[in-house]
Amino acid sequence: MPQKVNYERELENLKTDEESDFRFQERRHQQWKDNYHLFRDTVQVNRLTQRQSVNIPLMKVSIKTNLAGLDQFNQVEFEELGNNKDKEILFNAYWQDTVTRDRMELKDVVDKKQEQLYGITWTKLNIRNGRFETEIREPWDILKDRYADPTDYDNTAHHLIEGNIFRTFDQLEGNPNYNRDAIKRLKVFYASKQGLLRAEEVARMMQAKNERLGEMGVPDIDNPQLGHTVVELKAYFVKVWDDKDQEEHIHLIVRADTEILMAKPLKEILGINFFPFVGWSSDPERNEQYPDGTADSIRTLNQVLNVWFSQLTENRTMRNMNMNFYDATANPEWVPQMFEAIPFGWYPLPGKPGEVYQNVEIQELSESIDEMNFLMKLGESVSGATPTTKGETEQQKVTLGEVELALGQAKERISATNKFSMLAQKEKAEKFAKLVNANPEKLEAVKLYKKSFKGNMVEKVANPNEWRSEKGYNCRVVSTAEKEAKTVESLQKMNAARQFFPGNMAFDRITKEKVLDFIGLNPEQTKEVMEVDTGLQNQGMIMGQMNPSAPVPAINQPQPI
Repeated sequence: MPQKVNYERELENLKTDEESDFRFQERRHQQWKDNYHLFRDTVQVNRLTQRQSVNIPLMKVSIKTNLAGLDQFNQVEFEELGNNKDKEILFNAYWQDTVTRDRMELKDVVDKKQEQLYGITWTKLNIRNGRFETEIREPWDILKDRYADPTDYDNTAHHLIEGNIFRTFDQLEGNPNYNRDAIKRLKVFYASKQGLLRAEEVARMMQAKNERLGEMGVPDIDNPQLGHTVVELKAYFVKVWDDKDQEEHIHLIVRADTEILMAKPLKEILGINFFPFVGWSSDPERNEQYPDGTADSIRTLNQVLNVWFSQLTENRTMRNMNMNFYDATANPEWVPQMFEAIPFGWYPLPGKPGEVYQNVEIQELSESIDEMNFLMKLGESVSGATPTTKGETEQQKVTLGEVELALGQAKERISATNKFSMLAQKEKAEKFAKLVNANPEKLEAVKLYKKSFKGNMVEKVANPNEWRSEKGYNCRVVSTAEKEAKTVESLQKMNAARQFFPGNMAFDRITKEKVLDFIGLNPEQTKEVMEVDTGLQNQGMIMGQMNPSAPVPAINQPQPI
């Protein structure tokens, strides 16, 4: 019998943790907004420093350059721990089907972009409508346990809170896991005067969540015309000690205002006991849950550049206006004007400015261009988005070796981010395996396709129970580029080792099979090539036996790869 949990008491304790976690996260909110505005080429003008709405796209160029080196979707391969190859084949095919249906490659780009912008990103894992699905969540939406170890969150965190979940009453009633009585009480509450105020507050929260869209010019953010009362939900994933099992179990509490819509152990809902989220950063720190991203390194530089560029733009405009001061006392009939900068404006002074009038002198600011170039180069070196990685050439790079060295150093910094991305992909794949393996009854049968050794597509309708494994699955993640690099290195080593095995047909055959696999031949084509090669070798051996003095055919000699 499962342990009875006082969820009301747990929720009261969580509210204190939630407030503390929010204050810890709130330090980063303005920085995240600034990063996003600079990336989207929108700036907030002011009357003091930046009066012109201009932006130098240093943020966008730097992040998009880095993303170009991170766009490879890391490949995942699963191994069935019970050595059942049929299940292994089906499970790998199901993963590939999920990658396509869930649009994981596109979400992977969004995930990496968020990490570059905010320093951290989150992916939520779930099973819904008979399918495994992922959802990229913004860092605003996830409150972390501030005292957990960021490098081992699943084992050290006490809780994780997901907010900014907005649902209509129709959607609440359509979820069979939610308490019907709680939904009825919630409807009564929202029909009251206090509930109407709460509905307005939720609308403002939605507006705050969509504020960035409003600043991008979306017309209906302030008045989205939903036509339905919207309720904000919060999902609390909290660890509760179980006296019977002598271990902590993760429980899910879904709250809407004062009502608890659902409260159950996660093992009863999804059959798992880990947080169904994957969060990662390329610059993890032990004492900081919200580390800096690439955008944070260049935000200040980009803001200073925008101020200087705004002043330079305004300076050029003002110098082209041909404005004049004049002596207002020289002619009483002259009507004084206000000091408002307009083309060919005349501005009165109580005295003689030159000979009755004189041109308004505005100093040229062209020297600031050199300073701006310095800041741009500094931003490029900080972010790793150097001219070389952007496909540009620098005049001072006089040799090919120097160019390749600079490119290699920039790629090393970008590949460091890819390393953390691969670790996150591995965690996602491991949780995927555990999640789908624990919930075969929640998954629908799928139609899978795989290419046979003859190159023909084979269709199979697979039931989830067919790939369900009692022992589970192990996964490994490798990027395509890394996999090819390792294969080339392996082939080079094998080719070097062939000189120590002269005339060894087995070693020669294995090396050639690896070469054919590397260039992408299917099994049937490989078989055909190897049969011809074997025939040529046999023919050479027969010729050698008939004429011992004849030279050995070159087919058996080591060839460079």
